[in-house]
Amino acid sequence: MKKRLFSLVLISAMVLSSLTACGGNKDKETKAPSETTAAAETTASAAATGDKILRVASEDPQVPLDMQLNTYSIIMKVTDNVTESLLTTNAEGKLEPTLLAEMPTLSEDKLTYSFTLKDGVKFHNDAPLTSADVKYSLERMVKKLKMSSLLEKVEGYEAFFNGEAEELTGIVVVDDTHFEIHMSEVYTPFLSALSTPYCAIYPAEACEAAGDNWGMTELYGTGPFKLVSYQTGVGVELAKNENYHGGDVKLDGIKYTFIDDPNTGVLEYQKGNIDVVYMDSALYPTYANGELKDELYSFNPYGGYYLSFNVKDIPEAKVREALTYAVDRKALCDSVLFGTASPASSFLQKGLLGAVDDAEQFDYNPEKAKELLAEAGYPDGYDLRITVNTKYPTSVTIGTAVQAQMKEAGINVEVEQVDSAAWTDMKKNGGVTCGIGNWYVDYNDPDSMLYPVSDGRTDLNSMFWHNDEFKQLMIDGVQTDDEAQRQEIYAKADDILTHKEFAVAMLYNETLFYLKKPYVTGFEVTSTYRTMFNNTDIEK
Repeated sequence: MKKRLFSLVLISAMVLSSLTACGGNKDKETKAPSETTAAAETTASAAATGDKILRVASEDPQVPLDMQLNTYSIIMKVTDNVTESLLTTNAEGKLEPTLLAEMPTLSEDKLTYSFTLKDGVKFHNDAPLTSADVKYSLERMVKKLKMSSLLEKVEGYEAFFNGEAEELTGIVVVDDTHFEIHMSEVYTPFLSALSTPYCAIYPAEACEAAGDNWGMTELYGTGPFKLVSYQTGVGVELAKNENYHGGDVKLDGIKYTFIDDPNTGVLEYQKGNIDVVYMDSALYPTYANGELKDELYSFNPYGGYYLSFNVKDIPEAKVREALTYAVDRKALCDSVLFGTASPASSFLQKGLLGAVDDAEQFDYNPEKAKELLAEAGYPDGYDLRITVNTKYPTSVTIGTAVQAQMKEAGINVEVEQVDSAAWTDMKKNGGVTCGIGNWYVDYNDPDSMLYPVSDGRTDLNSMFWHNDEFKQLMIDGVQTDDEAQRQEIYAKADDILTHKEFAVAMLYNETLFYLKKPYVTGFEVTSTYRTMFNNTDIEK
């Protein structure tokens, strides 16, 4: 899956609240067709006078509200309420049909999925949802999105991705409500991949006609809320979809106000101008025991931060093991990260298939690190360069803390700070000896978590690590649907990665926070960071 590394950008933007826009808004002033504008003005008026308008503070994406173009979580906060995928992963981590009448059926050879669309579903422009819209939307994702590799096991993907075919032949329209997806090989997480926001279904005719205006002045989905307006530098307004196929929507609308500074967002919340605000973890100590403590909520996204080692520069497993023991994870979580993270030594955390509760946890042991270095031929210490991307301040903070911790083990660390352009180039060319990475699942499956270190893709993380057994386990894991077997497969793969080969040194899993007014009910954020307000209500 060639380009899924951009999920790092997505989640880093979420955690650090410091997104630098990619793309632009040059078409912002372009007017939509007059009838669309009139409808939007009518809806906007209704939203403005509604009794239940949820006010949410959000960062300004400065790019189209289109998850098939930009994989930023700050876009997903909005589009999760406007557009929908065929399936959804619920808060319990289970798949359920959204735009489908029932869960898809799978052929005996596990290569053909058969789908039936839910009756009567319409887009916000009143166009009926059809199988042709599904085919158009998934093909559009392959053409435009960094995440298109989610469909790489679909028959005909390579030819379509490379521009050698005009359609993705594996997606076959049977009739308006039935379609099939044929796979080139067995891939059991496929339905989970279809539940991601990148696989949102758009009305083909309207999306194509909108061109660059899609996600700026026009965005039609099937979700519980309709886009009224989007203005960079200001915010987004959504209005209730009165004909939502999923049942009654309790809110009259949602108003997102763009506030990039975390402190300002909390201040506006305290003033009563905002109902929900996602809080920067650095602010947690200030409010954890204060007057807002009863309005502070948390969630744990699946994923976390780790040190990735370039095995061309650090070929000795014992050296990589020494570096693993030279990090004080507890101090990092308690002191540097204000108690908003928990130490981690395995890539798969509790809640994901493959996680092992009794796996060894690496305590800070500089003496053992020294012994391992001596065994590897470095009795007088070791020099290490850690490269960090200055776009993400958390990485700089971690690098500085690890520099001080490793000194106790005789490891002299140079923290090299580079901008995003240099970071990308250095990773591609193997110029990062040790990097600080983060990774979060796109869907609730261990394949999504272990993806960045899958064989053939490690160059993206400057690791250049290969292990035949690990590679085969990753293949086996997506070719069986037996949960017990998959648990064993992924547990073994994680053990090879983090406890035998030490290709990465996992550091911590995060806890993230948001403030919510007491009168806001029925709202939560899932571990895959989906933020949906269709069950939210305001009870004053």
